[in-house]
Amino acid sequence: MTKPTDPDPKGLAALALKLKDKIFLNRFWRAYNRYTNIRSNLLAGGIAYTALFSLAGIVTLLIMSVRVALYALPVEANSLYEAINLWLPGAIKVNGESGVVDPAAIASPGFSWGTAVVFAVSFVAGLRVVSALRVTVQEAFGLPQRAWALWKEPLRDFLMFFVLGLGMLLSLVVSAGSVVALQTFRDSIPFEVPLPTWLINGIALILTSFVTAGLTVLILRYLALVRAPRRDVWLGAGLFAVVTSGLQMFGTFLATNLSPLVAPFAVLFTLVLWVNLLARLFLYTCCWIANPPLAPAPETDAPHFEESPNYVTLSSPHTLKWPHDPITGQTWSLGQENLAKTEARKIVGTPAEAGESEKTEEAKDSENSKSSQNSKAEENHEDNDH
Repeated sequence: MTKPTDPDPKGLAALALKLKDKIFLNRFWRAYNRYTNIRSNLLAGGIAYTALFSLAGIVTLLIMSVRVALYALPVEANSLYEAINLWLPGAIKVNGESGVVDPAAIASPGFSWGTAVVFAVSFVAGLRVVSALRVTVQEAFGLPQRAWALWKEPLRDFLMFFVLGLGMLLSLVVSAGSVVALQTFRDSIPFEVPLPTWLINGIALILTSFVTAGLTVLILRYLALVRAPRRDVWLGAGLFAVVTSGLQMFGTFLATNLSPLVAPFAVLFTLVLWVNLLARLFLYTCCWIANPPLAPAPETDAPHFEESPNYVTLSSPHTLKWPHDPITGQTWSLGQENLAKTEARKIVGTPAEAGESEKTEEAKDSENSKSSQNSKAEENHEDNDH
């Protein structure tokens, strides 16, 4: 006697199931699922924590770089400082507004032992942020840790630190230079042109977004060594740049509308929230670019969960035979693995195609087993003849 199958749902139940499948199989939901499974909130918090304690050194290094760039670029210092505050609201004290670092307190760009110490501390702080960024991006794509030579990863972080620094400086120059150029153009023509300040800043952010997209691609390809399809990389980088530009406009509005009473505390709070939000957005973008298959739901009766020990350990050698990740030690079941493959086939092709592929795979396996059996039978027959 076979157990009767449940009838297929009809009406609203069928529509609800179709809607659930569309939502769960959607790329944005699968990216969010990967985002939560790798604990991106904690990873973003780690990036924000590292960046916060390195912020003063990084901003100091930026100001020193800006002062060096001012000798070659006809741009006012305040314009570049305001552009930096677009990325990090309240990082620099400018135009009487409160900030973490006061440019007037930093010495001129002449060499001194104090300048060398500040440069070294800022450089080490920047390397820590770049290293944390590399590890978190690789976690988002599920890349395993490779056995590099001890000097390769620090050298890559060192080179990418300078590349990202030059890219950020280029972004600041493009943003500030475009604002100055548009304002000069508006003031030089004899008739009035409707170019309000918000429109000028918006054009500057659009130009900056191209630099942001390029930096995102550089981080993925040359820092984290991600070899993603070109279409996915540029779509994700463009999406991240557009959303980041919107957040920059919101951060500027927030920083310029602070009450003087709460400004010293609000600037620090805004920076912590801002860096954490940017880190979360960047990690979600990485998960979206990865385009992962849908992870199966946790099982109610996980295998070996009621045993003692219920984890893989050398103290009980029999647990080493359980299916598990050799790096993290996390156990899984064959049922979850098969379910993940089934859900992936739903995304890649139609269920009919998935069924046909399963049949062809089964046919190939049966043919291979038959051929192996025939070869063994022939070998036995030859042995008997001898």
